[in-house]
Amino acid sequence: MSDTVPRNYEKENINDIVSVEDNTNYTFEISDDNKEKRDNKEFILNKKSASPQKVDEKDCNGGEIIVTSILECEEHEYLKGVKINLYKINGLSPVLVKSKVTDEEGKVIFSGVEEGCYRIIEIIDKRYFEKPKYINWNEIIIDNTNKKQKIVVVNKFKKLTAQNKYKN
Repeated sequence: MSDTVPRNYEKENINDIVSVEDNTNYTFEISDDNKEKRDNKEFILNKKSASPQKVDEKDCNGGEIIVTSILECEEHEYLKGVKINLYKINGLSPVLVKSKVTDEEGKVIFSGVEEGCYRIIEIIDKRYFEKPKYINWNEIIIDNTNKKQKIVVVNKFKKLTAQNKYKN
């Protein structure tokens, strides 16, 4: 039997399809008591509970990296519209995997990340902002024990000084 098997089941028959393994992914339709079919969804069946639970794509296909960009001030405002690049580190030159722009909450979520070493780089206008600070660091590892990582990027305005074009 393959990992993904499309089937129809009544609610009372779910216990019959549980695999010998602890968790097995199936795609199937569940008919409720009114015999109305729900949309195909991916569920995970646990033989200990025998109750289907919806599985998100990010849970099945690798890790997740959550990056939050904030402005260093009294209230730590979120920065919307900042470009965040995700690079895979392999050898001498990192490879760009994906770029995203922060939302209203200053967040981007990279889901479905394969195992490996990664670097997060925030692209920000250096005329107005100092070099960003990454908490804890901008390099992370996604592996079996570290599937979900969080990084906070702290930005600070540059202190503007009047430029004197007539230097002595």
